[in-house]
Amino acid sequence: MVKIKEYKLPQHNQLSRRFLNPQKLTLPLSQHTGGPSQAVVKVGEVVEEAALIAEASGFISSVLHAPKKGKVFAIEGAPHHLLGRDKSITLSCLQEEKRYQQRRDIDSLGAQQLLEIVRDSGIVGMGGASFPAHVKLKPPRKIDTLIINGCECEPYLGCDYRLMVENTHGIFKGVELISKILSPRQVIFALEDNKPEAIKKINLSVSTRKYNLPRATMVILKSHYPQGAEKQLIHSLTRRKVPRGKLPFEVGCLVHNVATCFAIYEAVHFSKPLIERIVTFAGDSLTEPKNLWVKIGTQIKELFDAGVLAFKNDPQEIIFGGPMMGIAVDSLEYPVLKGTSGVLFLSQQRVDKLPEDVCIRCARCVDSCPMQLLPFEYVKRVTHQRFNLLEEVFIKDCIECGCCAAVCPAKIPICHYIKIGKQNAANS
Repeated sequence: MVKIKEYKLPQHNQLSRRFLNPQKLTLPLSQHTGGPSQAVVKVGEVVEEAALIAEASGFISSVLHAPKKGKVFAIEGAPHHLLGRDKSITLSCLQEEKRYQQRRDIDSLGAQQLLEIVRDSGIVGMGGASFPAHVKLKPPRKIDTLIINGCECEPYLGCDYRLMVENTHGIFKGVELISKILSPRQVIFALEDNKPEAIKKINLSVSTRKYNLPRATMVILKSHYPQGAEKQLIHSLTRRKVPRGKLPFEVGCLVHNVATCFAIYEAVHFSKPLIERIVTFAGDSLTEPKNLWVKIGTQIKELFDAGVLAFKNDPQEIIFGGPMMGIAVDSLEYPVLKGTSGVLFLSQQRVDKLPEDVCIRCARCVDSCPMQLLPFEYVKRVTHQRFNLLEEVFIKDCIECGCCAAVCPAKIPICHYIKIGKQNAANS
């Protein structure tokens, strides 16, 4: 792990705001790990807010709902920050607000019923991986430790922090529901030490024991990157190592992001599917960074057109996600997806554009790798197009965290080579 500049102020201290009345929504059918959703609406159809508009295409897939009442304007290819373009449902929104009523039968719901609600609400992991939550909540073996991830280790991002400060109760009620499904022996809330207000709120809720949880504790970790990565977090908290090619349930653990917990709370308590989320908009090209609640499918361009966001200088780079693992895009036409935690607008001063030099064999990339891999070997083999030799240096185990590139004195874009290597290794 490495220590890097965080750039989390002032957005850490910015109260969240709401922009929930967009004119148009672009909803890609691929917003999760697994098979894309399949549209169940037609062009010209008017759909209500929270209505099902796309169904899951298999076990590892997820459903999609209309974030606003609107008319289906198109079902066609549209910008997608990960895929380039993806088949999407475009809604022309009608400005009507839906009120969600409190569900009254929560205590009577069993584990299987809760799982079905999570599945039918289209909830996916909201920390970045976007794995369907109902699949993750049904591991093939018993888990004893539930880890609630509030680390948010990527620079700039502050949406999870604001969620923990402003919606502590909802997160804990969501953890109650997850605990009812999994029946773990213990729950560990993990936060980095750069989140003082969240630490106070979480600690108070844990210490007063007012929530129906098994043995609950809070652990404060050093703010190093990538502290919040699943396997690293499990090892930091429990000293258990997830074996190569295995998943956390193999060592009795399951990790959920705080935003996922809150989404589960809203789905169960208010019958509200995953149709909106909190997103950090930050970077030195903005006049003011903000944490905004936005509807899934909101185009970034509309936030500027509506005056919610504004530039103080032209951005050199626009990044979906954090600067370490995020994806750079070429316009403002891209929509917020279920897994979008941040959008960054960085000036020339914040973007390192120094030319790539020759590897000096310093091994800093090896020392910094949280997976204990040999990043320089990937560069060498990809450069010489020896894609068939990448498996023997365990390229699949790379989590593409970017630590290696961050510490490289030669400014070699190691992650770029790794992405190319993975693509070609899969095809070779």
